[in-house]
Amino acid sequence: MIAFLSDLHSNQEALEAALRDLESWRPDALICLGDIVGYGAAPREVILKTRELCDVVLQGNHDAALLDDKAARGFHERALRAIDWTRLALDPEKEENWPLWDWLGELVPAMELAEGPGHEALQLVHASPCEPLNEYLLPTLGARSPRLLASFEAARHRLTFYGHTHHPGFFAEGEPFVRACGDEYRLKLRPGRRYLINVGSVGQPRDGDPRLAYALFDGEEVLWRRVAYDVDAASRRIAETGGLPESLATRLHAGR
Repeated sequence: MIAFLSDLHSNQEALEAALRDLESWRPDALICLGDIVGYGAAPREVILKTRELCDVVLQGNHDAALLDDKAARGFHERALRAIDWTRLALDPEKEENWPLWDWLGELVPAMELAEGPGHEALQLVHASPCEPLNEYLLPTLGARSPRLLASFEAARHRLTFYGHTHHPGFFAEGEPFVRACGDEYRLKLRPGRRYLINVGSVGQPRDGDPRLAYALFDGEEVLWRRVAYDVDAASRRIAETGGLPESLATRLHAGR
């Protein structure tokens, strides 16, 4: 079994809750699809935990923006302020932070996972097969959308796992997006069908459900888990920084 996390966004409370929930599932591998930092108030803690526990970690667009301002082009004001605050919190002038910056800089936004015991070869991207770092495969895309068709065309394997939009669910080729709703949502993969599978967000859900989301994959089925965490603590921690926008604290309660 493979566990997929994505879009942690410096939310230590959510990440720790996800890891506690995963203890009962005992996955064979833990994969993070990027955006370790941004928005939240605990970048150092989340980076350290991710680096320690995840077998594979991709680079997300917020991780790239932290490393290079050019990657932040198109970011809205809140995201830019969060990146600026995170850069100060991870002061690159301090030697103790150098290993964190080096590790982030080694990450890539896409990779292929070779066939292994119990699963076929998989494509892993932060955003999309066409543009692994930045493109949005939003749930509103129609089944015949050029962007969606191009993504299926660019996908190198039958199954692609991605994050970035913070909306858990999936596209089956030729069909509209299906949202993964409820405490546990299961997708039984159909033989021969191609899928783009969004694992959801741990640190900043945006589908109206404030509970964190992650996905488990056993080779035949994808299971999305929704887990409550201490939103009040995460929200309060953002507010107490004095540098992160207040709206980043309040939006966690709404799951938006």
